[in-house]
Amino acid sequence: MRRVAGPLLVSLSLLISLAALAVGGIAYYRATVLQRGILEAVTQTRAALASLPGRTVEVPIHIQETLPISAQIPVQEEFAVPIHTVLPVSTNVEVPLNIPVLGERRISIPIQADVPIHIEVVIPISKTVSLETSVAVNLQVPVRIDLDTLGIEGLLEEVDARLAEIERQLR
Repeated sequence: MRRVAGPLLVSLSLLISLAALAVGGIAYYRATVLQRGILEAVTQTRAALASLPGRTVEVPIHIQETLPISAQIPVQEEFAVPIHTVLPVSTNVEVPLNIPVLGERRISIPIQADVPIHIEVVIPISKTVSLETSVAVNLQVPVRIDLDTLGIEGLLEEVDARLAEIERQLR
């Protein structure tokens, strides 16, 4: 039995060793492919970071709100109203008249006249008007950010230096 068991164990060990070698080769191949993918991603990221200075980013911001408005508006005005008219006068006036020998008598005098009136009347208005309303706002505002104004040059240089180290290690 020892004669059969020895070669069988050797064959089985050889088969297990070959399987482990195949699994290790596949793992090494996949790790190499993964390493090349990471290296390409790091290279592209460094190129994108190098193009950031001097760029402007535009981000649209959507605003949809209802804004309440409450205000007290003082109004102080003066209005000049011109009046141009003719006032007709038609009346009888009794005037006492002292006549010697006859005594005092009352005489009725008819008056017929047109009195022209030319006047400008100033009317002051002083009032506070209350305003209570809501305004619906629905708009899209483009916000432009100049990346040079953010002061992130040092941060970009630090990130690029770390990515360069990773790239060097992956090569």
